[in-house]
Amino acid sequence: MTPATSARRALAPPAVPAEPRCGPHWLVAARGHVGHSHHRGGEDEGETSERIFRLGLAADVVLTAGKAVTGYLSGSTAIAADAAHSLSDIVLSGVALLSYRAAKAPRDKEHPYGHGKFESLGALGISSMLLVTSGGIAWHAFEVLQGVMSSAPDIIGNTLHAHHDHGSSGHHHGIDLEHPVLALSMTTLAISIKEGLYWITKRAGEKEGSGLMKANAWHHRADAISSVVALVGVGGSILGLPLLDPLAGLVVSGMILKAGIKTGYESVLELVDAAVDPSLLEPIKETILRVHGVKGCHRLRGRKAGTSLYLDVHIEVYPFLSVSAAHDIGETVRHQIQKEHNQVAEVFIHIDPSYLVGPTMDLKRILKDSDGTNSEAIPRQQSAEAIVSNIISSHFSEKMALEHLMLHYVQGRVLLQVQVSMSPEILIRDAMEVAKQAEEEILRADASISQISLQLRLGQQIKQLQLASQERR
Repeated sequence: MTPATSARRALAPPAVPAEPRCGPHWLVAARGHVGHSHHRGGEDEGETSERIFRLGLAADVVLTAGKAVTGYLSGSTAIAADAAHSLSDIVLSGVALLSYRAAKAPRDKEHPYGHGKFESLGALGISSMLLVTSGGIAWHAFEVLQGVMSSAPDIIGNTLHAHHDHGSSGHHHGIDLEHPVLALSMTTLAISIKEGLYWITKRAGEKEGSGLMKANAWHHRADAISSVVALVGVGGSILGLPLLDPLAGLVVSGMILKAGIKTGYESVLELVDAAVDPSLLEPIKETILRVHGVKGCHRLRGRKAGTSLYLDVHIEVYPFLSVSAAHDIGETVRHQIQKEHNQVAEVFIHIDPSYLVGPTMDLKRILKDSDGTNSEAIPRQQSAEAIVSNIISSHFSEKMALEHLMLHYVQGRVLLQVQVSMSPEILIRDAMEVAKQAEEEILRADASISQISLQLRLGQQIKQLQLASQERR
């Protein structure tokens, strides 16, 4: 596993499943307004992460040099293969560090969505190099294995005649260990360093709440495991089991091959904006549903760009809220997501009206019918105001005046809230009769209007509403 691989595994913080405040009974009627946000992590956390990458890079340089010298002096194929693995780790760590820096660069005109994809591109190049490295190690191990197999009869014969007499030159199958203590010491040191890096990185990740750092910690532990495999090969050669050494090299090659395939696959998924794991979205959904005023959410989806997560979500609110009130709920959702989930870089929030559906209603049919709410047959605000204004001016001009009108679209139907003013001398009984007549006239004028509520304004009109009504007219 490489740092670039771990960068794409930043997991959402675990959340305790909450009791859903909305279920299949809450459905969407129509799309409302759209909002979005941008979120950037703290500079201190970024500096700490970069120091961790630098520490891993320095460790890879030291271990590569040590393993190369040890493999040359001892003649161990497994340690030589592990040195090649560490050499690839140097390049991988360097590319990961550069990709991390590029991904954290601020947005600009050429990259309005940030530079997170640079990390994915770097990881794709790293995966290709891993595959080549794995193939080279496997080829070399096969050659050594063939040498061991071809010399097996001689080794058996010599063992029968002189069990411990190897001569001055030792074994001649190409994997003799001239310095076994040096080989064992280097391998043990590599395991200790990598395991120490694992704990340092793991604790730093837990302290900062960084899924990236936790995944990078497992990258160090994976390297420690590969060194354990090399140790098995060295021990096998010392014990007179030469086959274990090239076989250990093949195991290390297989580990690198697996890491390369996995890294490349995940990089391609990110570059093509594949859907993220649902386990990342579930805690975010629970956060959304805990916000007061949210009746439900749907179409929650995300895509990754490096360590950043970009979200789109539709939240459902009470259908008769004002636009500003619904927008305020959306902003609260955005702030809560950014507060509880640091890996989220940007959120696009769609506000949809919700309505309660009875248990016997056909949910699929309702959703299908709701798609027609944008049909030209349904009146818009301006046309509805024209209809109501014409009826009032032509039939009730002496009794009432139109002050404000608001449309609601619920389940493919149009509901009107009409605010009017009347003469202060009119009796309440007469005002109710006039309102009833006006409602009937409006319903007859447009069949798409299913319900109308005519309200009498008693106090002073809100200045902003009055200006808005005048502008629309």
